[in-house]
Amino acid sequence: MNSQLKDRIFEIPPNVMTFLKSQKDIPDLDRNEHLREKGTVTYGQLKRILHDMKDIKMSDPNRYNFYGGDLMFNWGKNKLTTERNQINNREDATKIANDIGGLSGERPSPSIKKHSRNNFSPKINPNDVTKPNSEKYTNAGLFSAKSTKLFEQINRIKKLMT
Repeated sequence: MNSQLKDRIFEIPPNVMTFLKSQKDIPDLDRNEHLREKGTVTYGQLKRILHDMKDIKMSDPNRYNFYGGDLMFNWGKNKLTTERNQINNREDATKIANDIGGLSGERPSPSIKKHSRNNFSPKINPNDVTKPNSEKYTNAGLFSAKSTKLFEQINRIKKLMT
């Protein structure tokens, strides 16, 4: 879900902007200046702001108000909840559409990423290289399961090349 939201930029509503502009400057804090200049906030910044605001609400009310106070906290929380719910609803709707259309086995799940496996690079165990009498280097291992699999792969590659 974070991967789908990480590049989103949200525009700060006018009532929150006026509240941010009405706050006195606090030395050594520049978050308010960036928010006032741009008028927008990214998904990552909003998550961080809300996390910081949760921690400082009771301990430092001036700093809490400098970050936007209850207006910013409530707007940010609602905005993130809405965006996350949209993604969940989209995934659920796709699953339902697949079930209705009978495509559950044909189309991949929208929420699961496909992983590919590299079958072409041989995996050699370091212990096999150091053992001179292992079955890889003797005739006894010529018809083992590993060697037949290797021959099958070589034959497939030869067929693809021709």
